[in-house]
Amino acid sequence: MAKLQVIHQVAGALKDERTGAATWQALLRWLRALTLESEVLEALAIVVAARGAPVLSSADLRAAINAPSALSDAFIGHAFGTPVLVHSWLKGHSGEAPRFYRRPELREELALGQIVPRALVLSLQDLQQESRRPFIAQWTFEFERLIERTDSSWDGHFSFFLPESDRGEVGQFVARRGQLARSAFLRTLALAADLWDMPIAEAQAAAMVASPADLSLLPMLPGEVPGWVKSLHGARPSTSDQAAGLAASVLRDVHEAGGNALLHLNLPLHGDARYSCELEIVSILASEETVDAREVFRVHDFLLGRMHVPRAEDLTLRIDALDKEATFPTRAGGRLRPALLPLVSNNAGYLQSDLVRRMPRLPAHESRTPLIVTPRKGGADVHLSGTKAGELLHWNWKWRPTHPKHMGSPTGVCLVINRDVATRLLNVGGMRLCHVWRARVLTRETDYKNWGEELWQGSVPDLGPGGAKKCISS
Repeated sequence: MAKLQVIHQVAGALKDERTGAATWQALLRWLRALTLESEVLEALAIVVAARGAPVLSSADLRAAINAPSALSDAFIGHAFGTPVLVHSWLKGHSGEAPRFYRRPELREELALGQIVPRALVLSLQDLQQESRRPFIAQWTFEFERLIERTDSSWDGHFSFFLPESDRGEVGQFVARRGQLARSAFLRTLALAADLWDMPIAEAQAAAMVASPADLSLLPMLPGEVPGWVKSLHGARPSTSDQAAGLAASVLRDVHEAGGNALLHLNLPLHGDARYSCELEIVSILASEETVDAREVFRVHDFLLGRMHVPRAEDLTLRIDALDKEATFPTRAGGRLRPALLPLVSNNAGYLQSDLVRRMPRLPAHESRTPLIVTPRKGGADVHLSGTKAGELLHWNWKWRPTHPKHMGSPTGVCLVINRDVATRLLNVGGMRLCHVWRARVLTRETDYKNWGEELWQGSVPDLGPGGAKKCISS
């Protein structure tokens, strides 16, 4: 998050006519000094965020890059609206690993999921199985070459910097060795494109898992906390009934305030050394009069990594009508149909890792007209036929780099859609819109004991005409 803030500050300086020229020259000098492909991508993220600034020059930018990759060309293409052109793989890889090359300790380090996410090794395993090429050995070989070249030692662990009472916390920690691993991954794909005849487009698609950012979401810097949720952040429910009351209250407030419907909300509530709580409210279409919150959340969580909102060439998001077959049976013989789609696919990039632990959602719908979503600071605007129909909001709350292992990141997200538009978008015969909630609570008796966890969940009465569905909660 700190790096993302810096990227936007520098991008703003590039766009400012008073500081643009000096900032551009400083950025080029920095780029010339970078020797790792992954670090180059961080610098290029600034250029993508500053798209349209008059001082930008693609020729000067390419000349300043000493560690190019398939992704660096893709970033430049998005920044300048030009075709992606890979001119040369010179310096892009170290040549093929020796036939019987083995470094099991380095291979294990790459696969553990500590210095880089396991998505990287899983991606190369899939490529290796499909092509019968030694992608994993090549990645390990490139990693070793970079370690030798940079004389990199072990980074340690971020828990060294945490108080003893916070050893159960997690966070995104990208240090030098992680940058070496990401760069080695990019160099492996460069070799595959250069020597193993891997199509460049496929290499670029595979490389996205090592990207520092999802470029479509790069504008989505956290914004101001919505006024109507500020009181929720301080809430400290001690029972399931109290949590249910909070969920019903916020849904009712949004429903009555401005003709809007709250389709999704996910945020932290009160947190201290002995208590931490988070609340999520989701929407779904159901055919039954009785809604089991546990079944709804099973569907809601199942979609992660399986369905997401596709990205357009101009980096906006396009949501077409949900497939007619996208329904899920219930144990009682009814049907559930998603009303929400995960914003992030299999990779958000470490600059936006908070979004993975507090996943934003966008509306699934039944309209023949696609929804176009334009990310911006504070979230994204949702448009239908050129008219704003709602918005996704994203904000920080008492942000810090770590958080309890079983909780989401210190951010909040919500999806608010015009109520009349939502009625049209989610019009499915024999089904109606339902809302369910869940609250996760961690408590302990002293600052140093292990956390005890409780999970409460249930349904919220129907806010519209026609009465309320029955609910099953736990």
